[in-house]
Amino acid sequence: MLICPRILLAAAAAGFVACSPGIADAVSCTPFVSKPIVVVTPQQRRAAVSKARPPLTNPQFDWPDTPLGVVKTASGYEFFASDGNYHGVQHWHGNAYGNDKYGSIVTSAGALDNPLGSAAPFDVSISQNPDLSVNPNYSAYTYMGGGPVYHVPAGYPGAGNLLATYHAELPNDPLYAVLGLAASMDDGRHWTDLGEIVRLNQAYAPGLGGFEIGDGPLVLAPDGRYFYLYFPDWIANGSRNPANTTHVSVARAPVAAVLDAAFGTAPHHTVPFEKFYDGRWDLQPAIGGASDDLESSSSLQGYIDVHYDSALGQYVMIISNDTTFGFAESVDAITWSTPVSIGTFGPIAAYPTAVGLGDDPTVLGASFHVFYTYLPTSGWSQGSVKRITITCE
Repeated sequence: MLICPRILLAAAAAGFVACSPGIADAVSCTPFVSKPIVVVTPQQRRAAVSKARPPLTNPQFDWPDTPLGVVKTASGYEFFASDGNYHGVQHWHGNAYGNDKYGSIVTSAGALDNPLGSAAPFDVSISQNPDLSVNPNYSAYTYMGGGPVYHVPAGYPGAGNLLATYHAELPNDPLYAVLGLAASMDDGRHWTDLGEIVRLNQAYAPGLGGFEIGDGPLVLAPDGRYFYLYFPDWIANGSRNPANTTHVSVARAPVAAVLDAAFGTAPHHTVPFEKFYDGRWDLQPAIGGASDDLESSSSLQGYIDVHYDSALGQYVMIISNDTTFGFAESVDAITWSTPVSIGTFGPIAAYPTAVGLGDDPTVLGASFHVFYTYLPTSGWSQGSVKRITITCE
């Protein structure tokens, strides 16, 4: 059985020694899915507009507009996700918090039955890196928001701090998005851009067809030495529309290098990731390189959420096309089973996030929750957050 990811990572902290992956048990989950329940109502979302800090410049709260990040605390849980609306330059208590972009990272304190909670959410934009060379593209983004977070464990550079993957979009296009990293050293009150880590194989140009790259979490590889990040990729073939795409691609970078760069000596930045291509890691950069399709037989494409499941001794993937969710498993986080449908939850059911019920919400068990943003035909005005529970039988 895999014995490494996340829950035992801190034990290997000294010198970033890799854990041993062992041999995976041939365990398969037959997922039983509960009926959806509402955990954040439209009324709660609307109430957040008047109490968010810093004060919002837009009267609408399009939250969560990304998958969630979840961290367990002594008093409950903290949740992280983007408010997809406009955030102009805001000043609160004399400190600049924002910039002229859509998207943000919202921090809320709540419970698994009430992620938004009753306290004021912090709704802040990702600030530009003080070293402008870290991300020359920052000023070009029209949207920049994130939710999935990695809470750095004890014994590592930046212990106790947060890394978030963010989704950023470039202008003059229906949807050309990139993935990047941001860091917070004050529990999500401020976020600093660390730069891009993944771009599509298709180069950016105004007027391309739209393609959704998503916004997934950093996932520890079986040996504990690498961060994996999953996304759909557009493989360039001369077309200006996404005619040749992958269902699931993956990029990686060393954990030690990522954390050293993010929290070590300034300027804080990210490090190059590399895509898995032709069965290898050393051929294609994550910024613009080609990638293999890990789920070529899948009928689903869209948002991808991956976590280790300690009860199965395997990784679990939830993949969504905005309406229907699929469930897949993998021992090595590279070779995946074909996703099986676990239900249709739309008309719009976006940004699925699997959350474990133990001390570390990023580690799943025999039962776990999947949160998602539910939008009826009326859109954000009546949008809510719903949750299903999956039990492996």
